[in-house]
Amino acid sequence: MADMETRRERITNLVTVTLVTVLIWIWAAGETREEITSFTDLRFSGQTRDSVRISPEELPSVSFLIRGPRREVDAIAARFRDAVEIPIGTLGVPSTPGEHEIDLVTLGQSFIDANEIPVTVLAADPQTVRISIESLQRRRIPVVVELPDGVQTTDAVDVAPGEVELLLPASLADLPGLSVTARVADADVADLPSGRRHELEVSLVLPDRLTGQSDAIRMTPRKARVGLDLVSTDASIVVPSIPVQVSGPPADLDRHVVTIDPASVFLRDVTLRGPKAAIDDIAGGRANVIAFIHLTSDDLANRLEETRISMWRLPAGVEVSSIGEKPDTSPTISITIEDRPRQP
Repeated sequence: MADMETRRERITNLVTVTLVTVLIWIWAAGETREEITSFTDLRFSGQTRDSVRISPEELPSVSFLIRGPRREVDAIAARFRDAVEIPIGTLGVPSTPGEHEIDLVTLGQSFIDANEIPVTVLAADPQTVRISIESLQRRRIPVVVELPDGVQTTDAVDVAPGEVELLLPASLADLPGLSVTARVADADVADLPSGRRHELEVSLVLPDRLTGQSDAIRMTPRKARVGLDLVSTDASIVVPSIPVQVSGPPADLDRHVVTIDPASVFLRDVTLRGPKAAIDDIAGGRANVIAFIHLTSDDLANRLEETRISMWRLPAGVEVSSIGEKPDTSPTISITIEDRPRQP
């Protein structure tokens, strides 16, 4: 019996020693100091919603070289798998408007210290970054309606809402005379019958002075409803090329050869506007459009070298709005005038 108890005690002691050894080994392994490089995304934010604009707002894949006990290093590496949110005014990041240079080693160490993890940040890549902080303000501005050329309406054109709210940088908030435009496009009214009331939902457009800052501005709402009573609507079309021809006194033209400069033989990207039926005829090839230069007897006799488009062959009610990006509908055409060889 005594031998059995002695044997049991030996086994118990052996198991105890083994467990203690394993625990010591696990503890020692966890306390072994290691260096690893860990990656995370940093995101800056204001302390209150819509109070500031921060640029850049996010820094993707910032690397940190960290050293510490293996267990703690693994813990911070696991934490870095999710993006790190950094409200300005915390962890040493300023909250005042302006340009600021942030030391990411210091920032990373501050974040780790705030989480009470005994790990040291040795380096960061990039080591520093510049951020810009702008205060944001809210401003209400009116909505104005812009109709396509050729659209005729009766009474007033209504728009709802009559104002929108802009959230924009403080540097832009005091600009005078701001308004947004409810821009009705040709396509919005092209198929609408005349003589009736129509309600259209259209997108709102920032004024030209703010278009370069559109990423920094939030508009609420972004659409408006426009109410109008249509009297008539015109449509428009951009014709890729329209030929230029010569007109003049037939007898004089018979005695001369007029050559149009090759660069001017066709007018490019000509915008035409007029009744929808006529525009449809042009689009369908049922009506041809031609531009003319008209030369007088004196022009031919004096060997004129330049003249302007002076006439158009167009369907009834159709007008030329622009040629290319220019509103000039009578461009200058270079020509060469020579005597026509006599027939033998």
